[in-house]
Amino acid sequence: MNELSRILNLDAGSILLLKGRATAKCKGRVTILGMDVDGREVKVKQGKVLPIEVHDSATISLSIEGDEGGYSIVDKESRVGTSIWQSVIDAIRDYRPKRIMLVGATDTGKSTLATYISNIAVAEGLSVGIIDSDIGQGDIAPPACMGSCIVREQVLDLRDLDADMYYFIGRITPAGVEDHLIRGVMHLLNHLNADMVVVNTDGYVGDQGLRYKARMAEAINADLIVMLGEEEEGSMDLQNTRIVRVDASSNIQKSRDERIARRIEQYKRFLEGGKHVRFNIKSKEFTMLCRRVMIMSYGVVVNGLTIIPNDMLAGMFVALAFMDDVMGFAILERVEGGTATMVTKYEGEFNKVMLSNIKLSRDISMEHRLNIII
Repeated sequence: MNELSRILNLDAGSILLLKGRATAKCKGRVTILGMDVDGREVKVKQGKVLPIEVHDSATISLSIEGDEGGYSIVDKESRVGTSIWQSVIDAIRDYRPKRIMLVGATDTGKSTLATYISNIAVAEGLSVGIIDSDIGQGDIAPPACMGSCIVREQVLDLRDLDADMYYFIGRITPAGVEDHLIRGVMHLLNHLNADMVVVNTDGYVGDQGLRYKARMAEAINADLIVMLGEEEEGSMDLQNTRIVRVDASSNIQKSRDERIARRIEQYKRFLEGGKHVRFNIKSKEFTMLCRRVMIMSYGVVVNGLTIIPNDMLAGMFVALAFMDDVMGFAILERVEGGTATMVTKYEGEFNKVMLSNIKLSRDISMEHRLNIII
């Protein structure tokens, strides 16, 4: 793997955009998303871009891995860095919203803004809850799943956080499962006790996407909506909800391959190192999109209709639940003779298996979506 090393001496006002995979050793008055990183070594994950903001002269030693990583240096007049979000921070300080919802297309900076908001709030002594409802490019839950947590300290990447609770959808695209997503966000919200909750959403916009986001905002009683980018906000008009519009982050857009790689990275985070586990099919309840399904000798059945044959279950990504609470995740390996075999890191009790339309290769290097109608 190629590795590029650089030592940069930067003046006050400079902003270094660093794309992972990369490492930066910072010396001087330097912040990333509101977090002081003087004297720290910062690692940037693949596909992630972080703005390193220099407030006084600083020295930054870079190590960039592979062809995907890179960097560029701009000044504060370039509309990058956290200054583009100052109106959001001002609105939070002025109005003290309890529930903030971030809305924008893919790669507009929603996750980065959520990180910045939580870092500022933590620095000011507030408890912050994060709900990650992006089932395709989520940070704190695996793909096809939403997650929530309380942020207890400043972080540079939401992927450094561990979810306290999950809500499994079983799909990685929101179109067609909007009602399930809204119910999931409400479920997670009802279990969060924080001064402020930030709901990070997916990149599904346009007319249908914004109408769905408006229904979600109304359901959770959002009192501040931050719209990133150039989407029309007419579909988001809600009574008693303040809307703040900001520019989309001008960070580098992720390619389709990079987005897939980030999903694979998340699958591995929750599945790698798992052990083989066998269980009796009749001892567990099986569901898909909250509907009970039956595992018969010939296939998966819903209301008397076979939706997929049993051999299609091999490699399926699933969630393991106990009393409707998601406890862990697994890959089904085989279903035959009344017994199922799976690979999972979870070692506790479960009584429900939640199915998805996602199949993974044995080495968790590839994903495939099944065409399942339910």
